[in-house]
Parts: sequence; structure tokens; C-alpha cells
Amino acid sequence: MAYQVLAGLYDGLMEDIDYKRWADYLAQLLEYYHCPGQMLVDLGCGTGSISIPLAQKGYQVIGLDLSEEMLAQAAAKTKGQDLAVSWQQQDITELELAEEVDAMVATFDVFNHLLEPEDLQQTFLQISQYLRDDGLLIFDVQTPWKLREYLGNNSYSWHNEHLAYIWDNDFDEENQICTMHLTYFLQQDNGLYQRIEEEQYERVYELDLLQLWLDFAGFDVLGVYRQLTMEELGEQEERAVFVARKRKWDEDFDEDCNF
Repeated sequence: MAYQVLAGLYDGLMEDIDYKRWADYLAQLLEYYHCPGQMLVDLGCGTGSISIPLAQKGYQVIGLDLSEEMLAQAAAKTKGQDLAVSWQQQDITELELAEEVDAMVATFDVFNHLLEPEDLQQTFLQISQYLRDDGLLIFDVQTPWKLREYLGNNSYSWHNEHLAYIWDNDFDEENQICTMHLTYFLQQDNGLYQRIEEEQYERVYELDLLQLWLDFAGFDVLGVYRQLTMEELGEQEERAVFVARKRKWDEDFDEDCNF
């Protein structure tokens, strides 16, 4: 994304997202499944719209994102606030933390943006490495139905007083990747509009395959839910929410494996 220009507009583009409700939902899941502590990581945190309300609830939050510009927006939001939140620029496929944490969250299809299955498998393994035993991983993905059918090869548009965009999608059946061609028209101070073009890519991940990869990485899947609920998925859901717990390492089994 052309983050140098669009990072400052990102929250406006996502104005239909109720971030407070999502933060409340994540906190509910963390409590329901007995998160072992208050230290958590927000993977792909963007401008901090989930990290900040979680920090306001008392969590110690590390917000990670690849974009320096998005992190700058997040830091500006928390300037002067007494919150236990820090911002780090990282590629989540090469995760590095100074210590183990109690939970990690990844919201709004962060993992769909990992186009190579090997990258997502490796990310699950690294997350497991940095989670304490019984730590929780909570994330959502765009469902296969949404990427194939709802977005698919369809076009959409949106506008407000100062910004408009056209969103054209192409779905590649062979590679299971949805390419999103986005054209923005941003109003300038002189009343003229600047045109900005970008492409984004998201990969379909079958939900049962994700459960297998999580199991291999040392997680027990506790639930796969409709967004913002603890209800089972229907046939045409846009987003699936996974809750997984890191298994405790069996030391006796480990000793038996030493030849």
C-alpha cells in the first residue's frame, strides 16, 4: 500500500468498523478461555485501533506492524497517554520478542495477506515459540466464501466528503488469490483530487487446513466462530474467528524422544 499517503486516511477508510466492540469481544474471549496473564501482542496492529482499547482495559500490549507509517499514526494516538502499549516495526513472518507473552491477536485478515502457505505455517510455529504454556492465539480470516464469491470478480465503490475509491477484484482460481485493484481519489486543499492506485492480495485458506496447521504448531483449537459471537459458522459467513491455546509441553514425552 502507498502508506506514505494513505496511512493518515486508514482510519477513515475503516470507519464502518466498530473497534471498541471488537476490543470488547477479544477481551471477552481472553477472559472466557482464561488467558494466563495480561501481556499480549497485536500482530499487524495497523494504526493501533485494537491495541489501544485493549491497553485501556489493562492489558500490556505490544503492537507489531510492517509499516513504519502506520505505526507512526498509532504512536500519535497514544502520545501523552499513560498506557502500557509499545509499537514495534516487524515482519510477523520473522517474529522476534524479548520474552514470552500470554496471548497474541491478529484481526481483520492479517493472515490472509500471507500469500505463501509456508509463511503462515512458519508464523504459527513462531507464535507458539513466544507464547507461554496455555497462552492464547485469537485471529480472524476472511472466509473462502467471501474471497471466492462475495469479493470474487466483483466491483465496489465508496465515498465520503473528501475521499472516494473504486474497488475492482480478480479471483485467481488456480492460485486461490484475490487481487484487489484499488483506485483512490483524495481531495486536495485546492479542491482538486489526487488519484492514487494500489493493489492488495489475499489468499484463501481453508478453515480445516488452518486447524491442522495449528495442531502441528502445538495448539489446541478451542473454537471457530462467527465474527463478534461465540456461535458456529454458517454457510455464507464473511469472517471466521479462531481461538487456540498453546499446549503444555510434555516433558516425559520429550525425554522419551531423546535417543
